[in-house]
Amino acid sequence: MSIPLFLPPARIVEHLDDRRAIPLRELLAAAGVPCRATGRFTDRLVCVVPGKPGLIEREPGDWAAVRIGVPSGLSARNAARYASAVMAYGLMDLVARESLRGQLWARPTPPRGRPARGLALTGVERQRNYRARRLRRKRRKGNRG
Repeated sequence: MSIPLFLPPARIVEHLDDRRAIPLRELLAAAGVPCRATGRFTDRLVCVVPGKPGLIEREPGDWAAVRIGVPSGLSARNAARYASAVMAYGLMDLVARESLRGQLWARPTPPRGRPARGLALTGVERQRNYRARRLRRKRRKGNRG
């Protein structure tokens, strides 16, 4: 499982229903990640809502309650992982960021169309690709007629 590269901005609401919310340290534990922080910062309430993958709502304030939507069909562990990644990279929560640092599953997926290798092509390689595409187009046109 990986997280999306771009997350929508959080919507600030006046009050969230926090009856089903759990503290951030319990969310991280459900994700299988040790919480690397102590104190009241780990008590931030997080409510995970399945089936609404673009929902990020929070109350005003630095350590106020948060509601996060996760895609439907995820296991409990993957839903907790997705929600903790949204906390870390969508809300820039320091406790979540430090706890997820170094986790392979927390890496965002690369955008589609990205080259398999990170190096730029040389002029010779670009010219070779251009000629090959042109030749393929020419052959397809010849087969139609």
